[in-house]
Amino acid sequence: MVWGTRSDDSDLHSRERDGVEYAKALDKLLPALVNAQSNAVSGKPVKKEDFAESLNAVAEVDEKFGSDFGTSNRWSGLRARIETLPEQGGDQNGAFKNYGEATDLLLALYQRVAQASGLRSDADGVISYLQDAALEEIPLAVVWAGRYQDQAVIAGGLPDLARDAALETFNDQLSQINNALTSLAVSRQLVSESGADVAADMASAVDNSDSGTFSTTLLQNLDNFQRGVETLAPPGQTTLNSLPTANTVTSQRIAAQEAAVALSPTLLDELGKQIDDRKSTADTGRILAIALLVIAVLAAIASFVLILLGGRRSRAESIDGPGPQGPQAQPGPRGQQQPYGQGNPDYAGYPAGPDQMGGDPYLNNLDAGRDARRERVGVPR
Repeated sequence: MVWGTRSDDSDLHSRERDGVEYAKALDKLLPALVNAQSNAVSGKPVKKEDFAESLNAVAEVDEKFGSDFGTSNRWSGLRARIETLPEQGGDQNGAFKNYGEATDLLLALYQRVAQASGLRSDADGVISYLQDAALEEIPLAVVWAGRYQDQAVIAGGLPDLARDAALETFNDQLSQINNALTSLAVSRQLVSESGADVAADMASAVDNSDSGTFSTTLLQNLDNFQRGVETLAPPGQTTLNSLPTANTVTSQRIAAQEAAVALSPTLLDELGKQIDDRKSTADTGRILAIALLVIAVLAAIASFVLILLGGRRSRAESIDGPGPQGPQAQPGPRGQQQPYGQGNPDYAGYPAGPDQMGGDPYLNNLDAGRDARRERVGVPR
């Protein structure tokens, strides 16, 4: 029972450790893809060399764990989609759509890794909260911060409302601006919620931790990330009354993304440390199971030997009889005492048998009377 439980726990934590390694590779691809999207929407050239290192990193981990996690097809589809992305963004809305599909596939790959590795279903509170922050909320915050910037750039190209224009033209322009404001508000809100969820996950992880503390570097990066997110998407502001300035949003997005890029590896390192601690405990339990098994086997062998020796001793006593009872007792030819009589070599040494009649006074008196009568009549004895 001990071996089965601890062995399952150890295997689970090994699989979770593989999931952390996969997530670290995805973290290299995420900012590269988001930056490429921003460049394409802004009309800047996109260099495929920027993807080379990150694509190779994900390809390596997928080759190691893809069959176990069931991510090979997802990764193949994502890579093919990235390779078909335009290197020069001529159409802003088209670039936003195409890159948006690629980032959606990347977010889905994050979720698949979290689910298949067992990180998402781990009952341990610390691991559960840390994986949610690292594999769910931070990638969402980075993606939607990039989309918020790109939407601001696209909205900056909209014409101003021409109040003296025809009604149909005015309504069309007003509709475009309202749609842009709505999209910007949604993206900013999602960034704000993801940032708040990261903070809540970290607070819950600290509460569930035995030590109650994490590394200073991790907490500092968390503070920087929260400040970057709150600057880009102030909490509590769910609507936009005017279109934001693209340059301002761009600088804020870059700061928030840099903070996220610094936070994510330290967060994954802490997650890996927590998993290693749990795995070490499970491995110790497996060693205990082996020790218990060895002790049980040795005890069973010792008991069997004692029972076997006791059985042999009992059989020997039943055949040989009890040991000598006195100095004159001698074993017979079959281990039995010879009967008392002439055949016994020590017969002369045995005491005379008891006189059954010598002690009876009645018989003695009869003998004496008979002898007296014979003397009176002159009969010899």
